[in-house]
Amino acid sequence: MKNILIIRSVSFQQLDLNLPAIKKQYAPCNISLLTHEHGVKLAEKYSDIENIYVYPYKNGFNMADKVTELTDINFDVVVVPVTNINGGGFFNVLKFSKSINAKERVMCNVISKIKSFTIGKIYWMEFKTAIMQIISFLGTLIISPLVLIILLFKLKGIEKKWKY
Repeated sequence: MKNILIIRSVSFQQLDLNLPAIKKQYAPCNISLLTHEHGVKLAEKYSDIENIYVYPYKNGFNMADKVTELTDINFDVVVVPVTNINGGGFFNVLKFSKSINAKERVMCNVISKIKSFTIGKIYWMEFKTAIMQIISFLGTLIISPLVLIILLFKLKGIEKKWKY
């Protein structure tokens, strides 16, 4: 029987959609859930979840904020649900998953497709995001003066039309 930990990084409505796929993929399994304190009551409604662990911090999941209750537990699979197709925007949760002892880490996307990920893939995604941010910044830096000049000429043209 596989020991599964789901890091709740999505709404409970999304979890409702993902849970059947996770159970099917890893049956038979014991499912545990890591959630913020405000999610405990809602998590208790799930009969499929055997253990609920509390993320004891108010902020989002962070690699530096370890959950001491989980340090001595070994999971077969850590599942990170995401609300899109590729996991973009969930880097903090994907990185946080490294702090949990697990044989395998998977992402379960919005359409409940389960996809394995490695730490290397996380860093590659982060690198690509950083490159895109740099390109966006440089593009804005280059284009902004041109747009400003064009807008100033257009404004002068509008002023001339109103004077006559």
